[in-house]
Amino acid sequence: MDAAEVKKIANLARLKLTDAEVPRLATQLSAILGYFDKLREVATDGVAPASHPPELRGPRRADVAAPWPDPAALVALSREAEGEFYRVPRVLE
Repeated sequence: MDAAEVKKIANLARLKLTDAEVPRLATQLSAILGYFDKLREVATDGVAPASHPPELRGPRRADVAAPWPDPAALVALSREAEGEFYRVPRVLE
């Protein structure tokens, strides 16, 4: 892997690298990709997978409408209520 590829990958990952880090990372990334090449050489024909994701089966509650608590009581729990509304900090200018 050359310096241009490392810089491109760093840019995609939004990483800022110094010029001293680029050659070191090029060596490390090349070594990592080399391990994947070694794994591709392993014969896996006839080998069953080691695990499978479990089937999701579990109790599910019925979707039943329920009454809400008194809205005024919920607003009263707020630190800054303004009438029947919640007062929150402004997020847009």
